[in-house]
Amino acid sequence: MSSELIRMPLGRLIVVGSGPAGNTAALLASRIGVRVTIIDKARHPRVKPCGGGLTPKTIALSRIINLDLGEVIEHECGEVVVVTHAGSYLLRFREPLIRVSRRERLDEFMFREALRNGAEYVNDEVVRVEEGRGGVKVIGRRSIYEADWVIGADGAPSRVGRSIGLVPRSNAVALMNIASGKLGMDACVLDFTRVKWGYAWVFPLGGGDYDVGLGSALKGRYSGLLTSYVNELGLRLGRVMGHLIPYRPPSQVATRRVMLTGDSLGLADPVTGEGIFQAMLSGALSALSLRHSNPTEHYSELMGSYLRDNQYALTTAYMVYGIDATFLSRFMGLTGFSQAGVVNIIEKTTGGKLTYREALREMVKSMVNATPRIIKHIPPL
Repeated sequence: MSSELIRMPLGRLIVVGSGPAGNTAALLASRIGVRVTIIDKARHPRVKPCGGGLTPKTIALSRIINLDLGEVIEHECGEVVVVTHAGSYLLRFREPLIRVSRRERLDEFMFREALRNGAEYVNDEVVRVEEGRGGVKVIGRRSIYEADWVIGADGAPSRVGRSIGLVPRSNAVALMNIASGKLGMDACVLDFTRVKWGYAWVFPLGGGDYDVGLGSALKGRYSGLLTSYVNELGLRLGRVMGHLIPYRPPSQVATRRVMLTGDSLGLADPVTGEGIFQAMLSGALSALSLRHSNPTEHYSELMGSYLRDNQYALTTAYMVYGIDATFLSRFMGLTGFSQAGVVNIIEKTTGGKLTYREALREMVKSMVNATPRIIKHIPPL
């Protein structure tokens, strides 16, 4: 089909993608008076592979932007079972650590809110974007669209990102399914024994359904491993879906007229694999930056602190998956999850009260305090 040129008036924003990043950006941009068009090849509701976990800081952010996610929360986990080679630990939290959602419901709810606030929707598949001095062309399968600004929220791998030469430097992989049956418990499960440099999860959804998956920073074929895990749990396997988890963003977050957000930018948490909070935060900051004289420069400044803290998050990930899960728990029967202060560190980090730089400092202190016990486990020469 030949493309036709669709001209948009000045002040128009195109948001490519309608996941948490794109919907948040479209919602807030519409509220501040920007004319917004969302372009996505998918129609809602659509199934999206994801654990669907919402952390306390995600809930706090949703309240700040006046978005009530209550109706799309299926289950709340105030207790989390952490399984390591050193043993299993039941961690109890003052506030639910994980609120579980189904991504198809979450995305559709946020999408409808964006439309209700004035955003428009075009069903098309974006192939690439082309920046010019006076605007941006978005090349779709059906048409060509023009706007002043583009927010790339098309996930991983991102065509918008590739168009402007900005792609994440590292990707983890994850598989998930909605399994059914009965486990007899309501706690969420994080199992660090199932896969190297990653973990498996079990998130209850209610009604006998469970979001069960696993993810790893190491590339591999994990479908058989996930199937075995579901069978061992005594559940019935659902449709297995895979996805990338990009966790090392490029050094830039934007170009002259294009801003990248969420998985398009590689913002997933390298420790937990969490991506919904990062998607919503970057979507919000990119939209609100449109109020400034140089939106992309302002957005780059706002995202700078996150990119800097990402380096500490990577170091924390090496400690969790390398030192703790691979060495201490497997060979010495020790794990940081048994430490008295671990719940406090996790609560503050997932609640947005500790940066990873600060959390890393707390983890090092905890390891130093545990050194005498570690030494006792070292066999004599």
